[in-house]
Amino acid sequence: MPTEREILAERVRQRLDLLGRSPRDASIAASGKPDLIRDIFRERRMPTAPVMLELARELETTTDWLLGRSETPDQPVSEATVRDKPPEWRGTNDKDGIPVLGTGYCDDLAIEGQDGALHIERIQLELDHTVRMIHRPAALWAAREAYAIDLHGDSMEPALEQGSVRIVDPRRPPAHGDYVVAQLNDGNGGRDVVTVLVKKLVRATSTVVELQQFNPPITFRIPRSQVARLHRIVTYEELVGR
Repeated sequence: MPTEREILAERVRQRLDLLGRSPRDASIAASGKPDLIRDIFRERRMPTAPVMLELARELETTTDWLLGRSETPDQPVSEATVRDKPPEWRGTNDKDGIPVLGTGYCDDLAIEGQDGALHIERIQLELDHTVRMIHRPAALWAAREAYAIDLHGDSMEPALEQGSVRIVDPRRPPAHGDYVVAQLNDGNGGRDVVTVLVKKLVRATSTVVELQQFNPPITFRIPRSQVARLHRIVTYEELVGR
């Protein structure tokens, strides 16, 4: 009996052939990254629930059919069995949606620690580039400054899964234990953001911001003067009013 990953790979191939779409095109449309379907074909990992929903939409079918839980591709089957995230994550072209900003991989950030250089995973964030819009949850209707990012890398798994989408609300100051987007300047008085870290906030003082990543496990400090902005990532529980 084929595994769920094998079923997914085969059914994605069927829909691509039927619709005449390339794996790269469908991958970018569904996740903002070109390798989503390539990884599915290689059976490396299962997409997260929000990405699976977007992929099904792009392939004009349902997640139930893609996962082998339905034999009718166009049947309006409930998605409740595969959602582990709120329904607000579905994409939208609505002008009132939340922009997903452009993100990408970049080299690790080297920080001097007591035992030598620490290599911290970081991302590239294009603050002036929107790759797509997602639906604005009711809980953030008044948060017009909110934005979303696609997560890259595995440094914060399992708390923040690679490939998932997270909404950031700059209005509410982060507290200790929150997950944050730390936008850093060059540390020489410049105002431009030169790199971005997605980490867990350990503590923040007037002089330093202490952050934590999980893979590899590292707790490190950044001079407060180098932190241009520290934005809080909204939890899924908050989005559904829990």
